[in-house]
Amino acid sequence: MTNKQIIELVAQFKSNYEGEPWFGNSMREILNEVSPEIAFGTPTKKAHSLAQIVWHMVYWRQSLIKRLAGDIGYKGSMKSEDNWSTAERLLALGWPAIQELLHTSQQQLVELLEQQTDDLLELPYSEKATYRQLINGIIQHDLYHLGQVAYLKSIFSE
Repeated sequence: MTNKQIIELVAQFKSNYEGEPWFGNSMREILNEVSPEIAFGTPTKKAHSLAQIVWHMVYWRQSLIKRLAGDIGYKGSMKSEDNWSTAERLLALGWPAIQELLHTSQQQLVELLEQQTDDLLELPYSEKATYRQLINGIIQHDLYHLGQVAYLKSIFSE
């Protein structure tokens, strides 16, 4: 039983989160410079705040975390109120707590993935996706939203 592919995926999570990714600054670098005022600002009434985007990233990471931790029945839903939390709810929680949720999800992902073998990657996560597709999807989802976070940070930092 090998875990070479899992190790490569874990390395991507680590690099993107707190390493030196090829695309620029890591999540930690970007988010460490975000104040609560910046985190909760929105460029338009219908846009999500940076805090809402980070919450949304954590929500979808939970699909993998919960499954790897043994909750086989868990599935995230685009219709869940937790998918995009309200600004009021997140303001009450606070920006440091939201950042800590992302940090905790990172630790859990890495820890749980490091316990797996490559056999996991071909197992079905759902009727439409394998665990490989889910893991790669979460990495892509994180990077997509990290671009939004960096852009919002640049708008509100001026």
